Amino acid sequence: MLDITAADGWTSEALWTLYAARRALTDAIAAAESAGAALLPLIGATEWQADGVRALHELIVALRARTAAEIGELNTRMWEIDAAAAS
Repeated sequence: MLDITAADGWTSEALWTLYAARRALTDAIAAAESAGAALLPLIGATEWQADGVRALHELIVALRARTAAEIGELNTRMWEIDAAAAS
């Protein structure tokens, strides 16, 4: 037989914490995506053959990759928050 008893409800403090965390993650994702988008033109602009510019280009490409990785991590945290809210 299935138990249809309602689960414990959310307190207003718990809901506030959930929404505050989601908002902070949303803001962080937006900032990281904006930073990543700003790096894209720099990647093309630094494709020169001079050693110093090549080093700068490699640094910008690496920074863009790290930014993308951070966005992935932030999206994972968002998924975890949503999963906790659904349970």
